Amino acid sequence: MQTKKLNWRNVRRALGTLLLSAVLFTACSKKDNLASTQVPAEDESALVNEASALEKTVAAEAETEGKKLGFSTGDLERGGRRTIVQIALGNANLSSLAAAVVKTGLAGALTDASASLTVFAPTNAAFAQLPAPFNNAANIASISSTEQIDFLRNVLLYHVLGAEVLSNQIASGRSSAATLKPAGTANDNTVYISKTFGLIKLNGSTRVIYPNVNATNGVVHVIDKVLLFPTNTIAGIAIANPNFSTLVAALVKTNLAGVFGGSGDFTVFAPTNAAFAQLSAPFNNADNINAITDQGQIDALANILKYHVTGSRYFSWDLGILQRVSTIASAPNNKVTTILGCNIGYVKGDANNKFSKITPADILATNGVIQVIDRVLLPRSNN
Repeated sequence: MQTKKLNWRNVRRALGTLLLSAVLFTACSKKDNLASTQVPAEDESALVNEASALEKTVAAEAETEGKKLGFSTGDLERGGRRTIVQIALGNANLSSLAAAVVKTGLAGALTDASASLTVFAPTNAAFAQLPAPFNNAANIASISSTEQIDFLRNVLLYHVLGAEVLSNQIASGRSSAATLKPAGTANDNTVYISKTFGLIKLNGSTRVIYPNVNATNGVVHVIDKVLLFPTNTIAGIAIANPNFSTLVAALVKTNLAGVFGGSGDFTVFAPTNAAFAQLSAPFNNADNINAITDQGQIDALANILKYHVTGSRYFSWDLGILQRVSTIASAPNNKVTTILGCNIGYVKGDANNKFSKITPADILATNGVIQVIDRVLLPRSNN
C-alpha cells in the first residue's frame, strides 16, 4: 500500500516539475538573433468567437452535469436540513468522499453543529481519476498505512474553508482562499479560484458542478476533480521534465533559475524544446544556449524569458478575451495578449504573428502556475 501512495505523490511531483520548466523558458527578451520560422497568423477572430461562445455553454454544461447527482430542492434551502457529513453519506455519488472522511477521522469536525464551513466535495467520478488506493470507497476503506491516511487527511483538509462561502459571494475574476490544510511549504494550503462567465473553477481545471448544497453547519460545492496541493516549485518541475531542457539552460545562462526555485507567485508561459527549435541559433537548443558568451545575447535572452513571466497567477480560465497582461520584462514592451479556454488557452507576443496554444494548461506549483506553450513569445523591439 505504501508503494502505491508514493507513486501517486510522484505523479504530483512530476506535474510540479513541468511547472518549473515553464518558468525557465520565460527569460528571453529582444529580437536580436531571434528570427523564427512561424506559419501564417492563426485567425484571431475565430479564436475570439470560440472563447466568446463559452459564455453560453460552460455554466449550462456544468449545471446539467450537476443535476445528475440527485440532490433535492431541500438541499438548496438556506440553513440546510443535514450536516455536511450527512449530505456526503446520503448521496451515492459522494460515497468515496464519505469513506475518506471516515477513514481520516474528520467526520466529527464536519458534523460539528457549531461550525460554519465550506467544503468542495469531489464526486466518485473525481476520485476515480486517482490511482489506487484512493480511487473508490472500497479501496479507501481498506487503507491501513498511517502515511497514506495522513496524506489523505491533508488532501481532504485542502478542500475545506473555515467559513461559509456561497457561490454568489465569490467575486468574478481571480481570487484565492486559505484552506484548513496545515501549511507545509509556501502556498500549499491555498486554493485558487477563477470565476468567468458564471463558472467557478479551482486551481485552473476543477469545475464546481453543483454549488450551494446547504448544510446545517456550512455549505457544500460539488466538484469534478480532487484538488491536489502543490509539492514542487516551478524550477523543480521544469528541471525534472526533459521537454524543458532548453528552457532550463536559458534560465541557468541568464541567472534566472534561482528566481523560480524559491517563494513567489508567478505565471510562466513555458516554451517546450520544440518551441525553442523554431528560433535561429544560438537560441534554438540547450547546447547552443550553454555555449553563448556574448553578454548582449545573454541580456536579450534574459528579457525574452522575463516576457514569459507575470508577477501573479493566471489560470487558463482567467485569461479573458484579448486581455493585455503585463509581464516582468522591461517596459514599455512588456505585455502579451491572451485568450481564455476550458483547460487550454492562447497567448501571443507583440512580435509574434500567431497565437501560441497553451496545452497542457494550469500546472500548479508552490510558487505559481505553468502554462505550456508551443512557440517562444517575442516582444516588440524598442528600435
